[in-house]
Amino acid sequence: MKSPFAGQRIAVAGMGVSGLAIAKAAQKMGATPVVLEQRPGDVPSVMKAVDTLQGLGIEAITGWPGRLDPEEFDLLVVSPGLPPSHPVMRDMAGKVIGEIEFAYQISDAPILAITGTNGKSTTTVMLWLTLKGAGCDAVLCGNIAGSGYPEQTLTEAAMNATADSVLVAEVSSAQLETVKEFAPRVACITNITSDHMDRYGTLENYENAKLNLVKNMDSSGTVVLNRDANGIDRSKLQTTGTQAQIAEFDLKTGGPHTRIEEGRICFSGEWRDIRDLPFLGEHNLINAMTAWEMAVAFTEPNSGMLRGLLSFEPLANRMEPMGDKGGVLVINNSMCTNPEAVAASSRGLPGKHHLLMGGKTKDNDFAPLKKYLAETDHIVYIFGPDPGHFASIIGREPNSFPDMKSAFLAATENAKVGETILLSPGCASAEPYTNFMERGEAFRQIAKDWLENDTESEV
Repeated sequence: MKSPFAGQRIAVAGMGVSGLAIAKAAQKMGATPVVLEQRPGDVPSVMKAVDTLQGLGIEAITGWPGRLDPEEFDLLVVSPGLPPSHPVMRDMAGKVIGEIEFAYQISDAPILAITGTNGKSTTTVMLWLTLKGAGCDAVLCGNIAGSGYPEQTLTEAAMNATADSVLVAEVSSAQLETVKEFAPRVACITNITSDHMDRYGTLENYENAKLNLVKNMDSSGTVVLNRDANGIDRSKLQTTGTQAQIAEFDLKTGGPHTRIEEGRICFSGEWRDIRDLPFLGEHNLINAMTAWEMAVAFTEPNSGMLRGLLSFEPLANRMEPMGDKGGVLVINNSMCTNPEAVAASSRGLPGKHHLLMGGKTKDNDFAPLKKYLAETDHIVYIFGPDPGHFASIIGREPNSFPDMKSAFLAATENAKVGETILLSPGCASAEPYTNFMERGEAFRQIAKDWLENDTESEV
């Protein structure tokens, strides 16, 4: 691990998993971290974090008012949850970086990074499996969470990696806002559609944050790009000043190392029947092609690489099959938190769908989803806050339920053989769930109870 911050006094904003990892790494390299949290110290998760930090001899401040004297600190490392408009950003102007910049500067290992509105978690895992199959010392890390695979924060991975490792990282737009030198060896922006408008205000601001992924890459780096991806193309990449090589592909004409023909897919000369792949849907073919093109941009393909990719199993909360009962398939897609993801997920499945939707809309644009739903006979079951408003923005009559369980049970009453019940909220989580993982776990149990119940009575 490099030690560029040795001797510095570093403020770390946030006591989440990334904040704790940054503090530990800073201490290890000889810096003096001070971890700040605006929540009060009696919040259980904060209490646990404080105990951990104090046990390491790291100063922890709770109930932090959100301001800093720039004379007291050499650097502020912010968490993704801190918005760009936060007053501490002005206090520490010129001295602010985020976790991925911090991790990049301490890492001895190259980083392969993926961002985008949809598909980034699945693509990240596919790339990680592919590189592991190739014999690389690959580490799954970054913003990926609740996937069911062995995840680390990017800082943890950077702290423990050697020069022979490779860090395979999912990164978010919020993490990219504070990039200075960060330059992955290979990168991909899967797509850009309306999301997080409550943070960015405009699609252009959101897009600009995503484009920070590639702006520092030189000619030794490669950006993998789907020609048909929404919201991103070669010209937009070039506006960043990136010097990286561009490797493009699409489903129709293929790419440098991937191609699809007559129900088969080719990975560097090895063909497989699409029906035999361990994943469903056109969107996952795109994810797999992206992962393969990124892997080959980093290392020479070998016989183990395809075995690695084909060992893929669906991620938790991301098009995760729960089971089948009476010919009705149940799928958990709790990670679907924006409208474009609903349409993409649904398009990848055959038959009629019973879509469980609702939550915090994040001020996103639901017009494309409204158009998609108008062209189908899918039934929408709304749960969560303000169902009337949600029904209006997706162009449906209110079909609302007080909670996710009652929405699911209504769907089980209506679904017929060959149809699918799909939790695909299209929104961020709302009460009683604090995040998509809690929502997905609750759905998993609801579905399990129904699938294992031999009677037709309510569970």
